[in-house]
Amino acid sequence: MLKKIFAALFIAVLLPAMASAGLVNKKAPEFTLSGLDGKAVSLGEYKGRVVFLDFWASWCPPCKKEMPEINRLAEKFKDSDMAVVAVSVDKKKEHASSFMSTIPGLSKRITVLHDPESTVVSSYMAQAMPTSYIIDRAGVIRFVHFGYRETDPAQWVKEIESLLKGK
Repeated sequence: MLKKIFAALFIAVLLPAMASAGLVNKKAPEFTLSGLDGKAVSLGEYKGRVVFLDFWASWCPPCKKEMPEINRLAEKFKDSDMAVVAVSVDKKKEHASSFMSTIPGLSKRITVLHDPESTVVSSYMAQAMPTSYIIDRAGVIRFVHFGYRETDPAQWVKEIESLLKGK
């Protein structure tokens, strides 16, 4: 019985995470989505920059803890070649807009996009909310973070700094 439970847990949790982690050192899947302002934005527009790409939803408790940290991250690197792209998988754009309006001092450096059909999040094989990808200047995924932990923001900074320095 215990073996069956472990096998089910492995299939349900670890395999999707391993698949998404399998994107590390591979080209980030290209996409174009609408921003909350209605303007179409593509990942290709950020070529030559380090990109922090986050998939999130307004209904996700860890996302609610993570977004203020992403806001601080955007501000920390505001004078650098780093971009923050936050992709909401909310079905309704209004939910994402409403949630983002609750972030005090929301950075203008965060581009918020909307993926209501979860087509882009599926191409990144993100099985948990939130999931973040740190993409280098050449468009290659270098780091993946599943969920949100209190230690993540410090780790993001180290990883982004290493990519900005060209390491």
